[in-house]
Amino acid sequence: MKKDELIHMWQEESDRLFRDEKTDRDMITQYLNEKTLKGNRSIKFNLIFYGLIQVANIVLLSMNLAGYLNNTAIIWILLPMLVITIGILVYGMDVFYRFREINNYSDSLQNLIEKQLWFYRRPYEFWLVLASISVIILSMNINLYVDNDNGSYVIYNKLRFAGMTLGMFIFIYGALKLTSQLGLRKLKAYLSDLRAGSLDQSKQIERGQKKFLWLWVLVFVLLTVIMILGLMKALP
Repeated sequence: MKKDELIHMWQEESDRLFRDEKTDRDMITQYLNEKTLKGNRSIKFNLIFYGLIQVANIVLLSMNLAGYLNNTAIIWILLPMLVITIGILVYGMDVFYRFREINNYSDSLQNLIEKQLWFYRRPYEFWLVLASISVIILSMNINLYVDNDNGSYVIYNKLRFAGMTLGMFIFIYGALKLTSQLGLRKLKAYLSDLRAGSLDQSKQIERGQKKFLWLWVLVFVLLTVIMILGLMKALP
C-alpha cells in the first residue's frame, strides 16, 4: 500500500472520528438544553402561582380590613400584613422578570446554566422565605374572614396557634427548599456533564428521582389532606 493511500485513509478515519465526536457533543448539548428548559417551566409556574396567592391575600386583607374596621387590635395586625404582601408581590415580579432576562437563549448553554445557578442561590433563595410567609398570611386571613364574629376574633389557645403557624411555615418552606435543592443539583450535574462531554451525572440524578418518587407522592397526599381539612373548617 502506497504512502499516499495510507495518509488518505488516516485522514478519512480522523474526519469520521471528529464527526462522530461532534455529533455526540451536539446530542449531549441538545439533551441538556431540553432538560434545562423543563426546569425553567417549573420555576415560572412557582413564581406565577405564588404571585396569584399575593393577589388573593390583598383581596382577603381588604375584606378583613373592612370587616374588622372597629377592632383596632386586628387592624394593626392586618395593616403590616398588607404592606408585607405588597412587598412580596413586587419582589416576586422583579424575580420573575430577572429570571426571564437570565434565560437569553442566544447565549451559550454553559453561560445559561451558570446564570441559573446564581439565580437559585441568590434571589430565588430569598423568594422561598417570602413565598412561605405569604401562605401563612393567606391561612390567617381565611380564618379571620370565616371566623369573623361581628368584628371580633378570639384565639383560645395562643401557644397552640403559634406552634401550628410555625409548624406550617417550616413545612411549606421545607417543601419549597427541597424542590429548589433538587433543581440546583440538576443544574450542577448538567454543567458538569456539559464540560465533560457525557451524561453520567444527569442519568444518575434521573435514576435517583425515580427512587424517591414515593416521597413526592407522600408530600402531595399530605398537602391534599391539609387543603381538605382547611376547606372543611371553612364550611359553615
